[in-house]
Amino acid sequence: MTKMEEVRPMEEYLQVIPSEFDIMKQEFKRKNLELEKKIKKIEEEKMYLSLDVDLQKKEVEKVRKENKKVEKDRDDLKEKYKKAQVSLKRVGLGRSLEQWQKEVQEEKVRAEYWEKKCQEMRSQNLTLERENKVLKTKVTELGRSLRWHRNHDPTVELEEVKSKVEDLEAALHGSELRIEQFKVQEDCLKEELHQVKGQVRDRDYIIGEAIA
Repeated sequence: MTKMEEVRPMEEYLQVIPSEFDIMKQEFKRKNLELEKKIKKIEEEKMYLSLDVDLQKKEVEKVRKENKKVEKDRDDLKEKYKKAQVSLKRVGLGRSLEQWQKEVQEEKVRAEYWEKKCQEMRSQNLTLERENKVLKTKVTELGRSLRWHRNHDPTVELEEVKSKVEDLEAALHGSELRIEQFKVQEDCLKEELHQVKGQVRDRDYIIGEAIA
């Protein structure tokens, strides 16, 4: 075998062995593909999250309007309560026992209605608090993911991840605002319930005086 024949297989062998650069290039392509998949997934999640944020904004606005209505109803109820007290003092025991009993029954029905509304409000508050905890967990997990990407590959553009963190934080703020609004509304309902129960007690007292 000639020296030329010995050299040729060696050249062919070297051509088959990938260089370190080729290996790094393949590894870069693989990582880049993985990152593209992750970014695509994040973009999809961001789209759904944006819808959730819009929905929560609408819910917050709805709660604000309901809260204004509750406050107006509360003021009206206070005024009616004052008028009822004055009326009770003027009328005294002039009404029949049946009339007083009928009014007491109507007030008890109202008290039961407001009691039910308070229970519904408490249930909504609990549901919102659970949703709030889930949002906080998502924000924490995404923050960890963002820090991990920065530490392992600082050259990768992470605006999508940062944007999702901001969207989650906005959703979290909206959820906390809704909880606060519902708590205020619940307090208003409790005050109304207290006033209605007071009216029931006053009428019960008058009936007791009439019977005695």
